[in-house]
Amino acid sequence: MKGVAAGATVLTTAGILAACTTATDIATSGESSEALSPTAVPSADTASNFNVMPDSKTKVGTTYENIMSAMTGETGATTKYAACAKVADQDDFAQVGRLFSAASAAEAIHIELLYELASKMDPDTKKPEPPSVTTHQSDVNLIAAATGEIYETSDMYPAFIKAAQKENESDAILVFTHAKLAEGYHAEHYLNAYNNIDTPDDDKYYVCPVCGYIHKGEAFTACPICLTKKSAFKEY
Repeated sequence: MKGVAAGATVLTTAGILAACTTATDIATSGESSEALSPTAVPSADTASNFNVMPDSKTKVGTTYENIMSAMTGETGATTKYAACAKVADQDDFAQVGRLFSAASAAEAIHIELLYELASKMDPDTKKPEPPSVTTHQSDVNLIAAATGEIYETSDMYPAFIKAAQKENESDAILVFTHAKLAEGYHAEHYLNAYNNIDTPDDDKYYVCPVCGYIHKGEAFTACPICLTKKSAFKEY
């Protein structure tokens, strides 16, 4: 479906968020928030800056329940993105396909981190089953994916972080925070890919194996979220 984005209004993560909230904590490519080390727990002051959307759509329970909810959402995301990658290949959007494949892998990393947390709380924890998913044309898939990532970075994960703070669940705060920041970058990539769907470049995507951050292009040395070195990243 070549030409679907021609003449489309340029979309940015910041623009979408500004239209619906005053929250300014979304991570954007090239402008990283304070880098978090792989083992350091974000301070209460840092995490408290992750404001929840005014009309939050997130149902908040105990930290364990929130971990399971996040894991269910990430399971749906990794499954859908894998399907969207196939659609992009069929649509002859190779770079979009690589992005969706990278994002699917990134969400799988989040699933493993969440599963490890949940298993420590309840050894009988089981991973959610992958759901059936519906895909559309590649441009629509990109916008839908960006919308989901914006929800997670501006609403779901901030709400879960707040709950984990109240329960003093430091491990959960760290995992939720890393995921929250990574999802902001994912949203940025999806919107960038949408805006440039008919004029792709040759840049590849690189996935951090520790936190699921995605970088486009080779101009970086380490993950801005968890500081993992570039040499450990997987290329797509």
